[in-house]
Amino acid sequence: MPVPRYDSAPVDRPSGLIPPPVDLSGVTELRLHGVGGTTAEDLLGDLAPQQVSGDRIAGFYRTADLPARHVEAYSWGGLTSRSGSRVLWLLLLPFAMANLAGWMCTPKTHGSGWRFRLHRTFVRWTALGITVNVVLVMAMGTMELLAYQCGGRDDCAGDNWLLSWLRGPLLAEHAGRRLLLGALVPVLFVAFLAVLTLRSINRYEEVDPPYQVGNKPPRAATSAAQPKLTLADRAFWDGRRSAFDLGCAHVAAALAFIALALAYTGHGLVSGSDLPGPAARWALLAALGLGGAAVLGALIVTALDACRRWAAGLLIALAVAALAAAAVFLLAQPELGHPWGYLPNMRYTINIAFGAIFGALGLTLVSTLLGGWKRGIFFIFGPFVVLAVSIALLNAVMLGAMLRITDLFGEVNSLSLVPVVPAEPGELYVYPIITTLHQYLTLVPLALILLFGVFELIAYWRAGASRKARAQAERFYAVDRYPQPDGEPDWYDNAAAQRRWIASVVRARVVAQMPRHIDRLLTSMAVVGVVLLIAIQIRYWVFHQLPWGTAWTVTAGSYLTAALPILVVLLLRRGWTNLASRRRIGVIWDVCTFWPRAFHPLAPPSYAERAVPEVQRRLWRLHSNGGKVVVAAHSQGSVIAAAALLQRDNLPADGRYALVTFGSPLRTLYGWAFPAYFTDTVLRSLEPRLHAWRNFHYDTDYIGGAALAAEPESPVDVLLPDPETCWYIYGQPLPLARRHTGYWDDPAVWRQVDELAAALAAGPQVPVQPGPPVTESEIGLS
Repeated sequence: MPVPRYDSAPVDRPSGLIPPPVDLSGVTELRLHGVGGTTAEDLLGDLAPQQVSGDRIAGFYRTADLPARHVEAYSWGGLTSRSGSRVLWLLLLPFAMANLAGWMCTPKTHGSGWRFRLHRTFVRWTALGITVNVVLVMAMGTMELLAYQCGGRDDCAGDNWLLSWLRGPLLAEHAGRRLLLGALVPVLFVAFLAVLTLRSINRYEEVDPPYQVGNKPPRAATSAAQPKLTLADRAFWDGRRSAFDLGCAHVAAALAFIALALAYTGHGLVSGSDLPGPAARWALLAALGLGGAAVLGALIVTALDACRRWAAGLLIALAVAALAAAAVFLLAQPELGHPWGYLPNMRYTINIAFGAIFGALGLTLVSTLLGGWKRGIFFIFGPFVVLAVSIALLNAVMLGAMLRITDLFGEVNSLSLVPVVPAEPGELYVYPIITTLHQYLTLVPLALILLFGVFELIAYWRAGASRKARAQAERFYAVDRYPQPDGEPDWYDNAAAQRRWIASVVRARVVAQMPRHIDRLLTSMAVVGVVLLIAIQIRYWVFHQLPWGTAWTVTAGSYLTAALPILVVLLLRRGWTNLASRRRIGVIWDVCTFWPRAFHPLAPPSYAERAVPEVQRRLWRLHSNGGKVVVAAHSQGSVIAAAALLQRDNLPADGRYALVTFGSPLRTLYGWAFPAYFTDTVLRSLEPRLHAWRNFHYDTDYIGGAALAAEPESPVDVLLPDPETCWYIYGQPLPLARRHTGYWDDPAVWRQVDELAAALAAGPQVPVQPGPPVTESEIGLS
């Protein structure tokens, strides 16, 4: 029941716990919060708002009415950050970055059919390679280091109670059987990802776009990643079918890779002797053939974007059959008593897999170059840069985790090649290139981050020290523009006369521009990484030498690599137990998981697949009951609101809506990073559909800004002064910059909301109409 925090007046409501009736007619102010999972209580200033639609994860809440309008809030934070389990999505950050990269194409790419299809195919192949990369690193740890090397020695597995069963009579001299058991870990991980993806599809992508009961349109058979397809398309947020098909392709490719690795390394175990019987030979051929067919089919499915319903199931069947054939081949191997050494053929498996991954990444660079670049968007090579950073991050964390987990079972030696006989009891050997690469995966990015930080700090200091910048700020707060407030003339003082305050205002404006510089850092990382990769490959394959490095850089890189998994665990623990930390982590997902999973289906789910249809259904239901709506959206909420209002087919043609956005990243972030979808033309198409649109922003806001380009002129964008005034009462704090979060209590914003609500109330009445276009589940038909 509504209990307004700032109003002690009694509320008219039924007795007991009966919820009061909800009046859907008249004007309703609908608030949408931004990143961080703001609760409905905080959004409405109400200790106990009434939930009027939705569920505990995302729903609509109403508080006591204001004069001439109802007040509601859509609280969608539960989709990204409110539950403790949501923090586990942090583990899938590389997948999320891969999916994000696909939406970063340029308008030139998006507007050309063949360019966009190349872009979509190459990004998806790289995303598929990232999935295989995860499985590969897990196989390196469990199949080679634990099952083969440690499981083949009494002084390693025999001295560890967790692995002592590998020295049992059925496994000790059967390396093939141990490999099969080692492969269970990546197989179970892939199965876990498959179940997680299917559950998230049923929770997010399963939500239907609005439709009239009895006239349900067919679900989209293709993804939203289509040339020239914009946010205004009705089926843009209908990604269930495509997410399922792509998910099957990724799961099939991962399982098929495991089967191929088992068959290839298993063949290496018996390459010096005859294969054990015709059945084993046929099993080996079947594993290689079926596994190759599954991988090829996954590549085709991801490239075509649409496939028959039976194709996804066929891919899974091929991959499972390949695994079964590989298992038959390994189980048929006799006792061989293998000598000490690396797992045969594992090195070639690693080289082939990484060669394919970097080959797909190179193709992405080609498609990115074909799309061109223009000023005002993400610094060159956006999709390629994000994918390259994703691969580097994935390998830095996973290789470190692999070494640290393996350290629990034996002493890992990664500084020298494996000797003829074990040098020390329980010592396990990884390829030395892995350790030498650690320094490049950790020290180089760290150095670039430090250089970037120093560069930004210098810019921050110079801004405050600049006489020209301070003079401009002083003129802005001149007395003729900001006269002293009336009343208490002896108590007001002018902060504009104080150099430190003026410098702080100038620096706040500079800090507001810094987030848009992150592309320089990421691009530098990607370019430096590509140059180093090429140089390392030439040195390794042509000159047969390990990458450059000194003892201290290798040691420092090793320690940093070891610290990364610990840092991830600490972040997960902090986010699991602390709501405030979980909200800060949730900021990452509020940006990364806005887009449909059209490029990497195993990424965290898109909350917009549910949020956008829910907002549309609420708007349509209010309209059907004679209602008009003023949408007041902050930050990421403004992106959801714009996405909902852009789809003309999912809203009533005669709907009466006004939009007020503040701190909006529509142009500053989304138009910068996703220029093909948040174009000025697309955003301007909102104006004729609305009674009015006002977008408020500060020049100290590090996320929000103007929504439209300066030309042609439009009344939409309103720049508010921040700080609001230079005057303050003596003895009180100096005026502070509101930055990104101060809009909620800025009187200028809410005066406009009041005016728009009054204008809608004074306009033509909306007749009550028959049933709103709700889903069957909402009217009790399912």
